Amino acid sequence: MLSKDLREKIAQMIMVGFRESEVVEDTPVVRAIRDFSLGGVILYNIDLKCFLEAQKKNPDLTRHEGAKLCPKNITSREQLKKLTSALKSCSKEPLLISVDQEGGLVSRLGPAAGFPERESPRELGKRDDLAETTKTAEGMAGDLKESGINLNLAPVVDLDLNPEGLISRNRRSFGPDPELVFRHARAFILAHHKQGILTTLKHFPGKGNAGKDTHFELADVTSLYQDQELQPFSRLIQEGLADLVMTSHLNHRGWDENYPVTLSPKVLQGMLRGKLGYQGVILSDDLLMGAIIKQFSLEEACVLAVQAGVDILLASNNSPEGDDPHLFHRIHETLIKAVEQGRISSSRIESSCSRITALKKRLPLGVSPSNLGHLISKPP
Repeated sequence: MLSKDLREKIAQMIMVGFRESEVVEDTPVVRAIRDFSLGGVILYNIDLKCFLEAQKKNPDLTRHEGAKLCPKNITSREQLKKLTSALKSCSKEPLLISVDQEGGLVSRLGPAAGFPERESPRELGKRDDLAETTKTAEGMAGDLKESGINLNLAPVVDLDLNPEGLISRNRRSFGPDPELVFRHARAFILAHHKQGILTTLKHFPGKGNAGKDTHFELADVTSLYQDQELQPFSRLIQEGLADLVMTSHLNHRGWDENYPVTLSPKVLQGMLRGKLGYQGVILSDDLLMGAIIKQFSLEEACVLAVQAGVDILLASNNSPEGDDPHLFHRIHETLIKAVEQGRISSSRIESSCSRITALKKRLPLGVSPSNLGHLISKPP
């Protein structure tokens, strides 16, 4: 039987999404934070299952329209502030509250909830004006700070190398030149740090050449990957600007014949920790993406990811199959069992938790748990 302390440390290594747009005392996310010490959450403006079903009836449905038709956690400025304050009030440890706010198409805080539209990374890269990138990123970071969000899952530092790939089609990269991407990502990060917002380099080690969409299937870049794709990661790590690094679900048989990057100790320990010298928090991309769950069960993927060196397991709970209220407990119990069976060592948990604790010490002070009754709604 694992100690309560070790169980809580395991919970700190988990970041999940949830269904609600307001916090009620008996909801699964509140219980996970309050009773088990869940380490982080991820917020969405669109319920993906609802959106995909609506798109079948109306193929031209835009994301802006989808955010109004199929809202999830983010519906208005005031609602979002209340939600994040309530979530923080449940937690005895600082809580990571994250969103993907890249600008352009991938913006969870958008016009449907009363936030301004922000330029895409491609538009900023094409203009190549660092003052404009800084100004745009400061606006984004200001929106996040006002909303109580402390972690942006951005910037994308993938290179725009494949016009058929999702990164290029969705305008998510600053451009094809590693030096340009480094400069604009640096400006983006510094603007966020000014507002006390942590950022995430993604998707390590670069998936700008990938032709397939890892949301649905594994992307093999064995014959496509270029060494220059590593440069923005390397430069930003050297400058101490990598708060977190997010893994990609790519396959490269030259690096690892058996596992995609997220589950590969050869890549995460050998390349990211070893070659690049990165000592910070490694965050998985969403473990519910097709690239992972079409090959592995969620439970096996979680164990393999921790064995490979991932510190925080991200599971969006926003998939085409819908919401799983038991998602946190599935992951938590899986890791507890893996430690009890000796598949994961307690020292492996301790090392991840040390990195997570060091990261959280950089967060601004949040809401006191004493405000719990005031912020959390009672169930009807």
